[in-house]
Formats: sequence, C-alpha cells, structure tokens
Amino acid sequence: MQGFAATNNLIAGVRKIRLTNFRCYASATLNLDSSVPVVLFGPNGAGKTNLLEAVSYLTPGKGLRNAHLSEVARRVTVPFADSEENNRVIPMPASWAVAASVTSSLAGGEYDIGTGCEATLDSSPRRKLRLNGQDKSSLSELAGILSAVWITPAMDRIFTGESALRRRFFDRLVQSFTPSHAGELAAYANSYRQWGKLLREGCADKHWLSALEESMASHGVAIAAARNDTLQRIETFLREKESDFPRAYIRLSGFLEDLLQSSPALTVEDIFRERLASSRNLYADGGSVVGSHQTDLLACHENGQSAELCSTGQQKALLIALVLAHIKAIKAESLAYPIILFDEAAAHLDGFKRDALFEVLLSLPAQSWLTGTEESSFALLDGKAQFFNINNSLISAKEVA
Repeated sequence: MQGFAATNNLIAGVRKIRLTNFRCYASATLNLDSSVPVVLFGPNGAGKTNLLEAVSYLTPGKGLRNAHLSEVARRVTVPFADSEENNRVIPMPASWAVAASVTSSLAGGEYDIGTGCEATLDSSPRRKLRLNGQDKSSLSELAGILSAVWITPAMDRIFTGESALRRRFFDRLVQSFTPSHAGELAAYANSYRQWGKLLREGCADKHWLSALEESMASHGVAIAAARNDTLQRIETFLREKESDFPRAYIRLSGFLEDLLQSSPALTVEDIFRERLASSRNLYADGGSVVGSHQTDLLACHENGQSAELCSTGQQKALLIALVLAHIKAIKAESLAYPIILFDEAAAHLDGFKRDALFEVLLSLPAQSWLTGTEESSFALLDGKAQFFNINNSLISAKEVA
C-alpha cells in the first residue's frame, strides 16, 4: 500500500476560497498564503466551523460534519400564499457552491476546484465536481489533488461515542497513505447497501447477491489491509518518549483486520464471501453481519487507562497525538502532507500543550486551519499566521502590525 510522494516539495494548501449560499454565508471570499497557518477567531456561532467545513469539501467524502447535502445549503425564504395565511413563508433549499484555487503536493502544481449541488423541493441533491473548468463524474478524483485531516469539538469524546466516528477519523488518516481508500470505501458501502436492500425486500436472486458479495469481499479486504498498513506506519511515532503529548497504544478491532494478521488477502476474501452468503437469512430477518462497516479503533493512554475512561482533556490530547504521529509517519516516508483542520484547537489543552501543537504546525509544509473564540489563545502564531476575525458571518482580516 503506497501513498503519493510529495511533488517538488510543494506546500499543500488553499490560496483562494469562495463560498456561495454555504451554511451561514450568502457569499464570502478569502485570499490566502498557502504556506502559513490560517487562524479564525470570533464568538461561538459566528461561522468559523462553516469555513473549515467548506475546506473539507475540497477532498472526497461528506466533509467534517458528515452532513447531508441539503443541510449544507444556506436557508432562504420565499413568499407562499394559501387560503389560510397569505403571507406565510417557508424555508427553501438553495443551491450551494465552494470554489477554490489550491496548491497540490499530491499531483503537483495548482488546481481550480469547484464543488456544490443544486437542490430543489422535488429532487434529492447531488454533489457535483469541476476540476480546472472540466466537469468530473466522480468525487474520488479529489483524492489525487488534496487530502485533509481534522479534529472538531464533536470528537472531544470520540472514544466514548459510536464506533462510526472513530472509524471515519481513522479512514481519513488512511487516505494519506492509500489515496484509493476513499474509492474503496464508497464501492464497499454501495455494494453493502444494495445487498442489504435486496435481502430485506425478500430478493432470492442468488446470482445478483453473489456478485454483490464478491464486490464486498474484494473491497472490504482492501479497506482492512489499508487500515492495518496505516496502523503499522504510525505506531512507532505514537510511542516516542520525547513527544509533548501522551504516548498512545492503539489497535483495530475488526473481523477482516484480525483475519489479515494471520491469513493472506485472497484467503480472507474467500472467508468473508462465505460468511456473507451464510448470513443472508440472518440479515433478512433484521440481524447484522460483520465487515469493514463494523471495525472499531481502540486506544489506551500511556498511564494504562482505556481512552474511553480518560477525561475530556486526556482524550483530546490522545486524538492530537494520533494526528501528530500520522504526520510524522508522512514526513518519514516523504509523502504529501494533508491540509490540517483543527476546530477549537486550544479547547481542553493547557498552555504548554497548546504551544507545542502550534510549534509542530508551523514546522510543516502543509497549510493548517485553526479556530477559537479568543485571539489571545494563538499568541504564539502572531506574525506567523493569517488571522481572520469572524463575527456574525462577516470576515475581516486582521491588520498586520
């Protein structure tokens, strides 16, 4: 499993981004220096996270909130008349778009990315993609342009929440080493969804079901192998004694990941395919089936305590330690760096760990985005980053002294 090597030591980042009808923004534009961090500060609810979410849509997937496309669009109202209330208004989904000029260390050079969707009341929204002015049929093409990792407040208690949150977080790390991972996940999810729908609807077409099981087996094993590979790459860096963040011990708990520890991939595919076929009746009756969609990420603090029992601050520090170990592994293999999105980066961190984090981010050949309510929390970055004040969906650049 090989990732893309960095091309010509280019710094991955966004040089310009424009939002149209995105969340709270009717229209907004930021011009940026992709070689330095971006700091967004302002009160809660001002629109900081929405900007980070817009950046996350420049990569494959559903963005940092994992939101439905209709939720992303800015809500507008239109007059609506009926016999009971002539001046009633209703929310109407609006089209939304994110356009950006970026520097890619994956593909090398500069790219123009446009993504968004057109939504109406009588159809499901579908996200579209344009690269350098040309329409593209698949969002997976973004995997060859940019990658991103992020930490959000919703992840502060990641180790006590649902396994899906931990799985999505780890899969985002995997994409830096295996860019095809996003496509494998999408293909597996599509086959699993079709397979489950047929079974729950009573379909008895064995050839159709077998074809879907074949697809789930091949994609599922590829996913599990990439996850195991990423785990091995970052484990060493998680246990470095000189780190300012706690050493972490992690493992993947999954049917396929476990089998691959002792059996070759083709054998695991056969086992998984047979397991799926034997589980048809169980799943049709409302049961569950093992697979890549159930894998979990388990972690332990250096003090021996399971991550789920740690304090919020300890869990946040463990999560950051994971991201930093991932970045060190990328550096060690001269691979392309992802864009880093840290929402409320300083929350639950003491001043020492906060400044240690900022020092690491400043040393990276990749753009990082940081948000917080207080400008003073980012004092170490003063003069070394671009500062923007966000207030009531209005963006103003801080004057450089």
